[in-house]
This record gives sequence, C-alpha cells and structure tokens, in this order.
Amino acid sequence: MKQFFIFALSFLWSISAHAQEITISGQVADNNNEPLIGASIVEIGTNNGVTTDFDGNFSISVSSEDSQLSITYLGFLGRTVSVGTQRDFSISLDEDAASLEEVIVIGYGTQRKKEITGAVSIISSETIEELKPVRIEQALQGQVAGVQITTQSGSPGSRSDIRIRGISTNGDNQPLILVDGNVIEDLSVVNPADIESINVLKDATAGIYGVRAANGVILITTKTGRKATPLSIEYDGYVGFQETTRTLPALNATEYGLLINEAFVANGSPIVYPSVAALGIGTDWQEEVFSKAPVFNQSISLNGGSKKSTYSGGASVLSQDGIVGGDKANFTRYNGRLNFSTEQFEKLTFRGSLLYTGIQRKTLQENGIGSVLYNALNMNPVLPVQGNNFGYSRAENLPIEVINPLAQIEATFNNSQVHKISGVAGLEYKVVPNLTFKTNYQWNYAEVDNRYYSPIADFGVEGIADKVFDRLDVSTLVEEEQFFRDYTFDAFLTYENTFEDAHNLTALLGTSVFRTTGDFYGFTGQGLPDKPFEDLSIDDAETVFDNYVNVSNRIFDSRLLSYFTRVQYDYKGKYLFSALLRRDGSTNFGPNNKFGFFPSLSLGWVASDESFLQDSKIFDFLKLRGSYGIIGNDRIGAFRFESLLSGEGTYVFDNTLFFGTAIGAISNPDIKWEEQVTLDFGVDSRFLSGKLTFEMDYFNRETRDLLLVVQTSGTTGSTAPGSGNPVANAGSVRNSGFELSLGYKENFGNDFTFGVNYNLTTLDNEVLSVNNGVGYEVGGGFG
Repeated sequence: MKQFFIFALSFLWSISAHAQEITISGQVADNNNEPLIGASIVEIGTNNGVTTDFDGNFSISVSSEDSQLSITYLGFLGRTVSVGTQRDFSISLDEDAASLEEVIVIGYGTQRKKEITGAVSIISSETIEELKPVRIEQALQGQVAGVQITTQSGSPGSRSDIRIRGISTNGDNQPLILVDGNVIEDLSVVNPADIESINVLKDATAGIYGVRAANGVILITTKTGRKATPLSIEYDGYVGFQETTRTLPALNATEYGLLINEAFVANGSPIVYPSVAALGIGTDWQEEVFSKAPVFNQSISLNGGSKKSTYSGGASVLSQDGIVGGDKANFTRYNGRLNFSTEQFEKLTFRGSLLYTGIQRKTLQENGIGSVLYNALNMNPVLPVQGNNFGYSRAENLPIEVINPLAQIEATFNNSQVHKISGVAGLEYKVVPNLTFKTNYQWNYAEVDNRYYSPIADFGVEGIADKVFDRLDVSTLVEEEQFFRDYTFDAFLTYENTFEDAHNLTALLGTSVFRTTGDFYGFTGQGLPDKPFEDLSIDDAETVFDNYVNVSNRIFDSRLLSYFTRVQYDYKGKYLFSALLRRDGSTNFGPNNKFGFFPSLSLGWVASDESFLQDSKIFDFLKLRGSYGIIGNDRIGAFRFESLLSGEGTYVFDNTLFFGTAIGAISNPDIKWEEQVTLDFGVDSRFLSGKLTFEMDYFNRETRDLLLVVQTSGTTGSTAPGSGNPVANAGSVRNSGFELSLGYKENFGNDFTFGVNYNLTTLDNEVLSVNNGVGYEVGGGFG
C-alpha cells in the first residue's frame, strides 16, 4: 500500500509538472521588420530549442513562466527574453555591426572595415579552419578576386607564383608578404593553423609599404592570446593520402606494336614486332611512377593571458610524399611560433614574436625533357620494368633523352634543408593623449643547405650504353650553402582624435630602413668513392671546382631608406578620405635617381548612412570608394647602374691557363624608378539582413618606365662569359579589368550553416610601348 501511494504521488507530480509547461509563439525580424529565417530560439539552461520558419515565426513549449529564451541569428546581436505572463512575442534583432566595425590591419595601423577606402580582401581564421589547407596558397586560391595562384610543379613543397591583378612588370611579380609585420619570401614557412587573418591589399593604398608593395601586399596576422583568459590548448591533426585523379591516355603494348609496324612498313623496312598479339597490354609506365602519397599533419597551439599580458604559441609538423617518386620527393616542415605582449607600465607596451621553420625537401626532375613524367610518357610499353639479370630495362629505339623512369628515380639524390628564424620586437609608447610613438625591429635569418648527387649509373644491363642519358660515367656531388639575412627598422608617430563627435582624424608620420644581404658558397666534386649518399662529402672527391669563383657573384647587399606620412579623415564615418606620401631611396639606382616620391589618394562614401537610404529595405550596407596613386619598383638586382668585375677573364700565359676576372654585365648609370600608376573604383554592399554580400572593383594599372634587360649587339661585350645585357627603362604596360565577389551565408539553427562564395576577375594586359632606344643588330651576338 505504501509503495502504491508513492507511485501514485509520483504520477500525480509528473502530471502536474507537465501541466505547467507553457507554449509561446511569435516572430523574429530585423529592424526593417523583415522576417529572419532560421533564427535560433533556445530555452536557457536546457536543450529545448526551435528555429523560425520562412516567415520568421516560431512556437516553443517552455517549462515555466520563469524561463528565459536566447534568440540568436548569424550577423545579428543576440537577445535574451523573459517569458513571464506573455504568450505572443514580436522580437526584433539588431544587426551585428562587428563585421563592419571589425578592425583591419592596413599597414602601420588599423582601420574599421566600414571605413576602408582601398581595395582590401579579407580571409578569416574561420575560413582557413574550414578549408584546412596544407599551404596558405590553397586558402587564397579561389577565395580572393584578382589573386591568381599557380604552382611551379605538383611536387610537395614546390613554390607557388602569386599574382595580384596580373603581371605588370618584366621582373619579379611576387607581392610583398608580411607575417606580423615581418617580411617573408615564401609562404611555405608558415603553418596555416597559426593564422588569425589574411588581408590582401590590391590598389594604390598598398603604397604605404613603399617599393616592395608594387605588386600588392599580403598581410598575415597570427593568433594571439587575450588578456585575463586562462590557458587553452588546442590540438589538430590528420593523416591522409593523395593520388593523381587521372592519367593521360596512352597506347598499350599491342597498340604500340601495331603502330610501329605500320610505320616501318610505310618506310619499306621490316616490321619490328612479328607477333603483335603476344605483346598484350605491356607496361603502363604512368601507373608505375604514380603512387599513393601519405600526408601527415599535426599541430598544437596554446593561448592565454593575464591582466596585463597575452601569450600565444604553437608547434606543428607536416610530412608529405610525392605522388611521383614517393619519399624521393618528400617535403617535411617543422614550425614553432611564439607571440607575446605586455603592458607592465601605464603608457608602455612591448610586443614580440618569434617564428622558427625547418624544412627538409627531396626533389626529382619535375618538368620538361628528361623529367620523370616525360620519360614515363615516352617509354616503350612493350618493355618490362626490369630487363635481363633483374636490371632496369633500356629504352631502345627511342630518342636519346628517354630513359627508364624508375631507374631515374632510384639514381636521383637531391636534398635541401632550410633553417629560418624570424623575429619581431616592438614598443608602443603613449606620449600624450591621442599621440602614440611606435617602433618595430624585424629580422630574418635563413640558412639553406643543398646536396645533389649523381652516382655512376647504367640504366640497363643489355650491353654498353650508347645514349646520352643511358650512363653516368663519373659520379658527381654538389654541395651548396646559402645564407640570407635581412632586417627592417620602423619608427612612427600616430595622432588620433575626434572633434565635435563628428570629425575623426588619424595622422601618421614615420621612417623605415630595410637591408637584405646574402652569401653563397658552393663546390662541385667529381670522382666519389662508393659510399651511401648520406656518408659522402665533398672532401671525398678526386676533383673539386668552386662554383662561385668571382666574389661579386658570391654576395649581394641591397638597402632601402624611406620616409612616409598618411592622413585619414572621416565625417561621422560616412564621408571618408585618405592620402599618403612616401619617399623611397634604393641602392639599386645611381646617385642621380636614388630617391623617388610616390603619392596616393583614396575617397569613400558610406551611402547607406544617408537619411534617404537608412530605411531602405534593399541595402543593409552600401559604400562607394575610389583610389589613385603611384608606387615605385626597384626589383632589378643590386648595382646594375655601375660596372663590376664579375665576368670571366680566362687567358693563357706561357702555355698555362689562368682564371682571372673581367667586367661583367653592361652597366647603365641612368636607370631610374619603374612606376605603377593605379586607378581603382569599387562598391561594397550587403543585402537580405547581411546574408548576401556583393563587392565589385574596376582597376587600371599602368606600369611606366618598365625596367627591362634590353638586347644589345655582341660587339659591346654583352655575350662574353660572365657578362650580360644592361637594364634600361624601356616600355610601358597596362593591366585593367573588373573584379566581382558574391557571397551568401544562411544560418539554419545552431548546428547547420550554409555558405557559398563566387568571385570573377577579368584582366586585359596590353603592352603600350617598348622603346628601348638602344638598337639591336640581328646576329650581333656572333660578331
């Protein structure tokens, strides 16, 4: 009886609790009373939740009148609503201006995204995490309008060519790449998991970085900690495989035999393969050289901060084999990163970062005649992989450059090691209210060790080699060491103030010094003993040659000295103005043309803040902008304005051969700055409560006084050993086109978000003039 009473009491309590549930309904809309589809409504403290329908309506049962509802929607500020006695709700969400108020790094400072007047594209850490790229270039590819990524080969670790709005100069077209303000030459040294954001500057506003920004700028910001947050540790890793998606169609052995027989008969010669049917399928050489390549990527990061300091660090390792050659084409990268900032004094802030990258890479001949794939495509399918006595088969009756590709892989030893350390140290001091002094010192040190070994090899066993690539009769070892150093010192004052709550002014005045140097050492040894590749040294060689006989070819040293100023002004964040002037001096030019002045101007108008558009049901945000400016370019190599003893002066005296020096490449003391004149008009807009974004730009970039290596007559000495043609300002090129970027993002509850992005770029490249004025004698190089 007692048990029945307890059961009955529990049953009555459950009925009572169920009876207390309250059903409420309502609609969620934006400030323009447009319904928000897929908004999330969750009873706080429970898993009870629903989403709005296509009219923004919802209905939910909650436990009591004391319940609270959390209403969230992508791109809008969330709200918390108490239920109480109300049963029908009309909930309005305010647009989250954070995406527009987001602070963007633009060069020697930051600016709200809404107020940017230049052509800037942004890739967030969320996008990078979704893509999970092995290399950063994969995050840029297809994500930024106007940016083209092409890999130099498919080999792991191969460098990519990055082009922003096309090719506009005859020399180096790579953009300036900065990681936390520090210059790097190759994106492969950075772990994508460490990146917070990537900003791409594409127009004249990039000129704040001076001559190195002539081809655009890629600004990479790595992750940092936050103040007063506990230590958090995050691990990310994956293991996978890569393989080719398809191979080129090729003849099998039977088809090849029929074709060869037909050709010989047509030539009146006896057939080569009397029993074609017996040949079968033969060897598929593409299948032999292609393989599944494992990819191993592991990373760990930590972030945190105290009341006055922040810290962030990470470590990662990536190993990737090649789909051709396997571990003979392996790329392995080790990364270590540390960011730190502290405000131990009221007006003084210290920031520092350190990045280490170690790379081990093995390579095969990748492209052109003599490469592994070339040999695989041209190798006779009738031949087996192995010939007599278990040696590799010889490519008989084929062009002289074709050899067995598997034998080629086995006899290839090309190893490179890179150790690079990059650092940034900066101080920020608040001189007086609204005035800040900043100074940064950035440095890079890289050591590159290359070892190439060609052993004595006979690519077959059916007799004596009689073709150029069949046999390597002398073993050869090449050892090279390359050292690269550069540093940048920046110092600048920034003044920021707001007048009458409407006029916002930011002024910048600064200077920058940059220097880059390098040393090269290399030797070639021939006649090596029969040892494993890892145990060989140049000291084991019978004969040794110095690869850098002339000291001038062994070193380089270039410097830049710059002064710059920038003024940014806006009225109520609606009318935008920015102007900058930079004076750059480069050691690549002679005394008469060492310095150049490069101004730029940009304007913007946030039309959606005007009264006649504030109640618009079409535009959530609309900004028109334009920019015009000039950026200089000095990428021609050092000291081309003066004559150097870098040529070869070989001569015979008393029946003895002597190695001397002679004048190298022809100098041109009148070379001057190449100038890029850039014009850009753009529109940024958002629709449908911020879910739809649309950006469009028209650009016109004309390169004047193009720096070219012009052809001259051989009678000038330009074809002598170690010499070369001079550099001259000899033409102009124009790149113009349109960029369009369209994005849509929709939130369907807490667990599902749909997003799609589309971008399109048109590019018209036109050579306007090639007026070198030097004159060229046809055949002059021969006499």
